[in-house]
Amino acid sequence: MLSLLVAGDGNTGDKAIRDLRELKQDPIAYIDAATADQPLLPEDEQRNWNAASDILHFLPWHMTNPRHTLEQVSWGFKEYRNRPGYGRDGKPHPRDWVRKMARNAHIDDYPQGGFPAVTVQRIDFRVLPTRERHLDSPRPPGKEYPFDNFQESSAPPGTPVLVTHCSRDRKWLLVETSYALGWVPAADVAAVDAEFMQRWESGSYAVIVEDKVPIRDEAGTVHLRAPLGALFPKVGADAGSTWILTAVRDGQGKARLSKARVPTRAAADKPLRLTPRSVATVAAGLIGEPYGWGGLDAKRDCSAVIRDLFTPFGLWLPRNSREQAEAGRFISLRGRSPEEKQTLIISRGVPWRTLLWTPGHIMLYIGVQQGRPLIFHSFWSVRTRDAAGNRGRVIVGRAAVTTLQPGREFSGRDVPRAGVEGMTLLGEPPEPGTSPVTAP
Repeated sequence: MLSLLVAGDGNTGDKAIRDLRELKQDPIAYIDAATADQPLLPEDEQRNWNAASDILHFLPWHMTNPRHTLEQVSWGFKEYRNRPGYGRDGKPHPRDWVRKMARNAHIDDYPQGGFPAVTVQRIDFRVLPTRERHLDSPRPPGKEYPFDNFQESSAPPGTPVLVTHCSRDRKWLLVETSYALGWVPAADVAAVDAEFMQRWESGSYAVIVEDKVPIRDEAGTVHLRAPLGALFPKVGADAGSTWILTAVRDGQGKARLSKARVPTRAAADKPLRLTPRSVATVAAGLIGEPYGWGGLDAKRDCSAVIRDLFTPFGLWLPRNSREQAEAGRFISLRGRSPEEKQTLIISRGVPWRTLLWTPGHIMLYIGVQQGRPLIFHSFWSVRTRDAAGNRGRVIVGRAAVTTLQPGREFSGRDVPRAGVEGMTLLGEPPEPGTSPVTAP
C-alpha cells in the first residue's frame, strides 16, 4: 500500500511535476484506436476468472472457522502496547490507551464462535478497535498526512463478512473478508440468515462503475453512496435505472433486504467486458481521486485503486501490492538497467492488464508515448533534491497518469531509485517460483 513517500522537509506543490503538466490526465486518451474494443482475455477465460472472483467474494459466508490465528489478530495490541503514538491533533495518546483497548477486546478468548454478516455501509478495517488515529509523530510531514498506523483496509456496502469476535462493550466486531481482517463498529454490519444469503448470492450481480454513486430506495430517498467496485444482487432494470438489493440493519442487528435503484450509466452487469476502452473508462472515473492510506477517509491508496478498477471485470485481486503482484504471471525485472526495464515492459507488457510493481507500490501499465511507458496509479509523493543537496518531496496525493519516474526533474541524478522490480500479466496463472519474494 506504500506510495512513493519519502521523508524530507521540502514541499514543492504538485503543479510543479512535469508529468502532471504535460501528460493528459484522461486514461481514455491513451487507448490505441486499432485495439480499443478487442478483448484483453478470451471471453471464456474471463468468465472463469469471474466465477472464481464470485467464490472468493462470498467465501466468508461459507466458512465455519476463522482463517486467522490468535497471533495474527493480536499482533497490533503487542506492537503498539508501549508506543501509543499521537492523534490527528498532534497530542499524545495516554500511556495506557492501547492497554485499555486490549482489556475491552479480551483477545485471549478469540475466537468467540462466529456468524456470517454483511456490511450495511462502507466500513474501515482497524488494526485495533478505535476510530482514533495513531501517528508516529506529533507533526507528521506534509499537509493532511494520510498515514494512520491503525488503518488496515476498507470495504464497500454489501460485502459478505465473517464475524469472529466481539469486544466486551459490544461496540466493536472483529471481521474477515476474503481479502482483509480488522475491527469494525458493530453498527456497520448486520447478521445474515440462510434465506438472506440465498437471495443475495443469486448469481446475477450489478457492479458499480462510477464512484460515490447515490443509491435510492423505492421512495427515491438516497440512503447510500456506493464506491466504484461495490457489488449488489441485480433484480431488474427499467428506463434509466438498474434495480438492486441492498442490506439494511434492523433493531436486532439483523440484515433485511431492501430494493433500491442506481442510474443505469453507473452500474454494469458483472463481468464487464474486458477491453482497453472499458478499463480506461473505469479508470477515468478514478483519475484525480485523492490518496488515502488503507482507504482512510473513504479514499484509496495504490492497491485499492487497482483492486477496485478490476472488480467490475471479474478479476479478483488481493489487498496489498506484493500480493497483487503475485496474482498473475510475474516477470522479474531486478538487476536490469532502466533502459532494459523499459524495453521489457514495452515488448512483453499488455497495456491495460499489466501491473508494474516495486516494493510497496503497484501501478497499471497503460501504453507508450514517445518511447516511454506510461502508468496509471495513486501515490502520495515523490522524492526531491535541490541544488544544495537538500532532500524533500513533492506531494501529489491522488490518482494520476505519469511516466515511471514522476518528479524526476526535481530529484537530481544522484538520488537512488529502486525503480520497477517486476511486471505481472493479469489473467495468466502464476508460474512456480516467480513471485516478487522468490524471483531472482
